[in-house]
Amino acid sequence: MTLSPERAGSEDAAKEAALRILARGPRTAREVEGRLLERGFHADAVARAVERLRRVKLLDDRAFVRSFLRTELMRSPQGRRLLELKLRRRGVPDALVQKLDALLHEDPDLVDRSLAAEGERAAAALAQVRPRYAGRKPDVIRRRLEQALARRGFGWDTIRDLLGEEAEGMS
Repeated sequence: MTLSPERAGSEDAAKEAALRILARGPRTAREVEGRLLERGFHADAVARAVERLRRVKLLDDRAFVRSFLRTELMRSPQGRRLLELKLRRRGVPDALVQKLDALLHEDPDLVDRSLAAEGERAAAALAQVRPRYAGRKPDVIRRRLEQALARRGFGWDTIRDLLGEEAEGMS
């Protein structure tokens, strides 16, 4: 469906389309802008509509990040690297991505569930993936756990520290 030239240049029409996009779930400003441009709205109408939604706090990248982190980490504990990658793909500004640790510690649910710190998230991820490898040889278990944690975005130092502590506790 192509937009009429009048509608494509209308800030109000772009705002209404943006609200429909946001009604389906939280989005970053860049995601909303991209979708509006794909639908054929003019760039200046999109910019004005997005700015208007930002002013009234209906489009807030910081709130998006908090919601995203809560949803992602409650489902599957992940490392900082993977979280940063996912946020950048969604169009979160780098300045906000750099504040990731602070945002994680601001959420009382993440703090209460021990998901705010990297080591805590790694331990939670380990608890999730460990049952998959039960009954295998210890060296196979360790290698597979290392790989699983690395895929979840944890650094090798965190993985070695976690698995090293675990091996000491088993002896």
